[in-house]
Amino acid sequence: MTWRVIVGTLSFVITMILLGYVAVTEQDRMANFDIAYQARRVESGGSMFENNCASCHGLAGQGIPGLGPALNTPELLAGSPPARLAEAAFEGTVDNYIRSTIASGRPRMSEWARAQGFRGPMPTWGEAYGGPLRDDQIDDLVAYITNWGLAYANVTPEAQPTVVPVGTDINQELPAGDATAGEALATSAGCTACHVTALVGPAWLASADPNEQGVGTRAAARVSAAGYTGAATDAHTYLFESIVDPHAYIVDGNPAYTNPANGDSLMPATYATTLSAQNVADLIAYLETLE
Repeated sequence: MTWRVIVGTLSFVITMILLGYVAVTEQDRMANFDIAYQARRVESGGSMFENNCASCHGLAGQGIPGLGPALNTPELLAGSPPARLAEAAFEGTVDNYIRSTIASGRPRMSEWARAQGFRGPMPTWGEAYGGPLRDDQIDDLVAYITNWGLAYANVTPEAQPTVVPVGTDINQELPAGDATAGEALATSAGCTACHVTALVGPAWLASADPNEQGVGTRAAARVSAAGYTGAATDAHTYLFESIVDPHAYIVDGNPAYTNPANGDSLMPATYATTLSAQNVADLIAYLETLE
């Protein structure tokens, strides 16, 4: 009987030791399991990225001009919040931003994407939005993209200069404009993509038709045209108004440039809050050279 007690006691002691060992090492075991699981997700996401995303965003996520923005960048993966999320006024996490972008796509190009010169919106990839990828596959893509962020853990993105918005008062005095700077801004902000290259908006440049002069010359005639409904009194204020308050007046005969739902101009009405007085002065100086 004594030997049974001894065996039982030893078994109990050994069991407790084993349970104690498991309890002590469980945290490390789970951490290693999580590392292995995340590694498999990153590996799976990398394969899908190469097959589905690299053609627009680059094999290393460096972006391809005209096709897709860089994803492997501190603007998306560093900072609290990263610059991209702050610009979009997105208050969620980077993971959620990337996940929602992949799943639902970008059916309509953002002003940021248009300003970068990208040619079209991003398609939807999530099954819930008509795309081909399951939720777990999208999660793997998110893991792969955010894994690049490890390289930016100690990187502080460059501070963006604070812009004092110009507002919508077209009679305010602007600083002296620089036409060269205005031309560069018109290109970088995507203005020329609509008004020069693709003619999504009214053409800025003169055409072979003698009645179709450049916008710098047309602006002076607009304010005295029949049916003008804006507040401008000369070419300068007309161009100012066209930039910061595009809904104030839409030229007759241009239905392609208006929203059929409400008749408003298709031109974004955000420049009054995103451009500075100097920006607008430079743009006006450039537009006035287009005779």
